[in-house]
Amino acid sequence: MKSVKLKVSLIANLIAVVCLIILGVVTFMFVKQAIFHEVVKAETNYVKTAKNSMESFKARNSLALESLAKSILKHPVEQLDNQDALMHYVGKDLKNFRDAGRFLAVYIAQPNGELVVSDPDSDAKNLDFGTYGKADNYDARTREYYIEAVKTNKLYITPSYIDVTTNLPCFTYSIPLYKDGKFIGVLAVDILAADLQAEFENLPGRTFVFDEENKVFVSTDKTLLQQGYDISTIANLAKTKEDLEPFEYTRPKDGNERFAVCTKVSGIYTACVGEPIEQIEAPVYKIAFIQTAIVIFTSI
Repeated sequence: MKSVKLKVSLIANLIAVVCLIILGVVTFMFVKQAIFHEVVKAETNYVKTAKNSMESFKARNSLALESLAKSILKHPVEQLDNQDALMHYVGKDLKNFRDAGRFLAVYIAQPNGELVVSDPDSDAKNLDFGTYGKADNYDARTREYYIEAVKTNKLYITPSYIDVTTNLPCFTYSIPLYKDGKFIGVLAVDILAADLQAEFENLPGRTFVFDEENKVFVSTDKTLLQQGYDISTIANLAKTKEDLEPFEYTRPKDGNERFAVCTKVSGIYTACVGEPIEQIEAPVYKIAFIQTAIVIFTSI
């Protein structure tokens, strides 16, 4: 009789153990999936925040340049159609605009390729503005910001480049100027990404933004700002994905498996978050194990 009771007890305990194991596995899978979804959601929100910062930066600078253009074009054409007139009537405005917006340089590229410019060089000479052009082996008409602004007849933003003076990522925003049907030149402003970078350094996650040439110009991880840093793998994959669609990839330089979420920004930039997969999965497994242990313990 005791033998039968013992066998029944053992079978009952075995069934209970099997049930607990099944419960543990089911709980673990359910919790793991739910937590992973929350982690992905958090990473996606990081990208959205980066996108908003970039869009605000672009909108703010575009509006500033357009406002300056409108102000300049309030002058009659005879105050704008030659270098002496520009220097006399507009030169001081370039300096004031530059100081107010903390821009690197503000200038008008004339139809002959010469500049009237307020920049660090004019500061060094204790001048509000100066001229730059043929005597300096420079012709604005050969530069992308000039060519594209004239060709598209609207505001143009160059891909990011490294400013030789500050060694920081920089953009040139440019817009053509026409007065009474006459082409006056191209108004342009050089803008450092320093303020945007400072903003990104306070953002969560490993977020970054790159341009159409796959050059990172702002990032929470400064190593990505190094010249020649290769992001071609994630950049090319991002082009095949929908905005905010999570994906995984292998980083060629070290074979590291990584997780990423990207989205287009203003049609010309891409914002991404990229993390090692183990960094994404670590909190998921940790919390899932804890939750599973609690469920099993309370079921005993």
